[in-house]
Amino acid sequence: MAPYATDLPLRPELAASHRQAMDDFARAGTWWTGAERLAMVAEVRRARDADGMPPWQAPPDVEGADPADRPLPAAAVDAVWRLTNHPGTLTADWHRSILERGIEPLAYVELVSVVAQANCIDRFADALDLERLPLPEPVDGVPGRDVPEAAAVRLHWVPTDDVGGPNVWRALSGVPAELAARSRLSTPHYLEGAAVFGDVVSDRFSLQRIQIELVAGRTSKLNECFY
Repeated sequence: MAPYATDLPLRPELAASHRQAMDDFARAGTWWTGAERLAMVAEVRRARDADGMPPWQAPPDVEGADPADRPLPAAAVDAVWRLTNHPGTLTADWHRSILERGIEPLAYVELVSVVAQANCIDRFADALDLERLPLPEPVDGVPGRDVPEAAAVRLHWVPTDDVGGPNVWRALSGVPAELAARSRLSTPHYLEGAAVFGDVVSDRFSLQRIQIELVAGRTSKLNECFY
């Protein structure tokens, strides 16, 4: 069955990448269980649909904004909401406060990856007035807790592996499974990683590469992306 019920001419590989990401959320990652990863996606949706909440106010601090049966620690819920609704307000001090509340540095990296992917998928559906994909059932499994031998804090706030490429690529490298997940989702939306620094004039889908970069740059500006 197609992921989206629509007559819009969606490219098959684009819709398939969304379905794959949702299935991946249900499986244990490197630091979080499948149930916890799905809870992050659910929190992304709650954050998106909530009335405006200032960035300095965390959901656990607001009556009725934080369900008592949530499987995530309060610091993780706070991070999901801030990343979803106020990414332009992130600071090193805020990041440090999340770690001080018990979130492991590379567990934070995985959380960022899940939140970014969930926002990509849901914002796509919302923009085209499509129903968001339903959350699957969690799959039993234990997080692997695999850490690259060369993982260390370098240019980023978080530990990264000793890899090349743009900083947005390196940022997830401390959790290789999430770097791979990012590529599976970003390739049908944008470009394959190997092509980023390649030809900048060829066509991709209905846009030229320079048009794609114009849209990306303008979107980043509107979102106050400091990258």
